[in-house]
Amino acid sequence: MTLICDKCGGKITKGSKFCPHCGDPVDKKDKPLSEISIGENYAFFEFGYSTSQSYEKAVAICSNIPTYTVFGEGKNITHQVTIPTTEIDLLINIYDLIGNWKSSKMLINGRVRTKRDLTYYGLGCFRTMREAPNWVDYCYGVHNETERNIWGCKRLEMPIYPWGGGWLEYGALDKDGVWHFDKRRIKNELKARIQSVELCPFLDKDQIFKIIDCLPETINPRVDKNWAYTHEYVMQNGEYVTVLKGIKPATQNLGYIIPRENKDAPRWEADTNTSVAASKEDARESQTIEQKLKKAVGVSYNSNPSGEIIQGTKIEDIAKRDNIWASIWLWVFLFFVALIVFAKIL
Repeated sequence: MTLICDKCGGKITKGSKFCPHCGDPVDKKDKPLSEISIGENYAFFEFGYSTSQSYEKAVAICSNIPTYTVFGEGKNITHQVTIPTTEIDLLINIYDLIGNWKSSKMLINGRVRTKRDLTYYGLGCFRTMREAPNWVDYCYGVHNETERNIWGCKRLEMPIYPWGGGWLEYGALDKDGVWHFDKRRIKNELKARIQSVELCPFLDKDQIFKIIDCLPETINPRVDKNWAYTHEYVMQNGEYVTVLKGIKPATQNLGYIIPRENKDAPRWEADTNTSVAASKEDARESQTIEQKLKKAVGVSYNSNPSGEIIQGTKIEDIAKRDNIWASIWLWVFLFFVALIVFAKIL
């Protein structure tokens, strides 16, 4: 039986004589933890007798939950209950009743948590997501170009911007203009950001890391029309010229990066620059949070996809456009330099 340390709230495995977290000797004060709470995405509440007016209400609510257990009696009584984190409103209600008592504690996934963990971060975002018309579009940030992502969680704050930048700069161009992703850096960045949203019941860590594997090792925008180059201005021989800097998506249909078996992937529909034909079955299927039946676009990655599937911006058009803007900015820069020189002469 797994116990909860009365000193630090950490989990103590069966047969241990000391708490592995704080070293406190195991004794009768260490209460058993319901087996169901060992799994992820469960909240464990414990509280004792209280003279608070909300005590009876807290007991009444918890006693209706199947996982409710009680130890002792009178002023030495201890109440315990385990609740899935998907029942976020119930968790907040119980915490509001008992959270300020000295005898109370709340653990989620075996760690002591606070009210802030219920209302901010992953669970707070999950609570907001439930009010969204479509949870898939919400999590993938489909309708907002500053939130649109391939990971399935906009709170990771690693979107795929139409203009490039962000994690798309984690890598380097070789002398032939081929981009090489630094997947290790991308993965480490995701691991660090996942910690702040790890309590979200819908967060799929395995899926996130699988998407990293689906990213191509290299990208050649001259061949793969799903991608284009980004440019920067540098001084060469006394004048500004544009040089290749990195890559950016040349299409807003990002479904081809996401694994086909991910049935929760977004469609990247009407408001994106590129439309992808969905099957009649997909068109008839409705989206619900409970069933999670969203069909993925599911276009497998191909370094040279057909024009019928993904219509990217031509690299020649991008180069012409960027060269025009480079010339405009150069003339603007020279104009202001001339003004400054003229002002000093006067």
